[in-house]
Amino acid sequence: MITIFNFIKSILYNKKPDNTSQGIIASDNYNKSNNEIVNVTSKSVGSTSEFSIELNEEVFLKKLKDESLKSEKRETRIEDITGFYGNEEYSPNGNFCVSFADGHYENDKWKKGDIALIKDKKLLFKKKLQRPNDFFVSNDGIVIGCDWLNSDALTGKYLIFDSTGEELFAKKTTANLGNCAISENSQIALFETYNSDTNEGDKIFIIDVSQKHIIHKFERPTSFNSAIIDTEAKRIKLKSHKGFIFEIDFEGNQTNTEEYENHILTKGSVYDKLWVYADKPDKMKLKDPKYLELLTMALTDIDATYSFGKDKIYRMIGYYHEANGNIEKTIENWEKAFMINPKVGVKRKLDVLKKQYNSR
Repeated sequence: MITIFNFIKSILYNKKPDNTSQGIIASDNYNKSNNEIVNVTSKSVGSTSEFSIELNEEVFLKKLKDESLKSEKRETRIEDITGFYGNEEYSPNGNFCVSFADGHYENDKWKKGDIALIKDKKLLFKKKLQRPNDFFVSNDGIVIGCDWLNSDALTGKYLIFDSTGEELFAKKTTANLGNCAISENSQIALFETYNSDTNEGDKIFIIDVSQKHIIHKFERPTSFNSAIIDTEAKRIKLKSHKGFIFEIDFEGNQTNTEEYENHILTKGSVYDKLWVYADKPDKMKLKDPKYLELLTMALTDIDATYSFGKDKIYRMIGYYHEANGNIEKTIENWEKAFMINPKVGVKRKLDVLKKQYNSR
């Protein structure tokens, strides 16, 4: 009873409810005043208390007239401005917000998605696209993003708009679109494509925004989750979900090879490290004791065994021992590889080594 009373009182006075009962039952004329909206009285009946609440109409109407009863105005949200719920991305300086929502089927009919650009709580433009995804905005209000298109084919459409919604650039691809980025100063933008049977698959495209054309296209060197474009140094940092940074120039050449490898070999998983060694020449890695140690660890690493397979790991261990003249260990590991997978690719060499070893 007391809790309900406090809750009602808190609404009328626009105050936080007081969950304590101290002082309520003790007074027979609690809160009785000509300046209060309600007059509350209580009386004891045996071991219980009864409350009565009277509305002071004169005070209530006066407060209603001067708006003192109105609740604090709710802050305007992005969806209030755009008219739809979507993902929101802000410019690095926080001045612009681009909101976007994917298209979808509704009653067996395709309904296009929406994108909108907002600045200072004002709608700058709003557009309908088939499947808008991964949109971003620069400090100057230049908007980039990917329209995945409502299609079963490997395709997509990369788009760039200015702050008024005018289309500055568009590129339809014969491969699905991946991540995209734009420099803070709006000079350079990029997007990636995923694998396809065309020459547009697994590529990174570099766009000069002011010239509205592609200035470079090259093989995607690594997978990444985000990209940072430095227009002065003409460098792009491709950041993976694990935080590894693969830096390239505008032609796609890696510019931080040693730093990148050291970071992975220090902080990466067994799986990550194996991929670093995979790119090293045999004459280097097959003489590196750390490589053998890594391969041995990989036999019990879930990620590594799932991706490489124990048969391939045993085969690689065998190659290491072969390069270092340990024929017995080579045979031992290649036999394990062959038992797991007869098509692992070591049978012929294994037979030759076993004959040589047995004839000694």
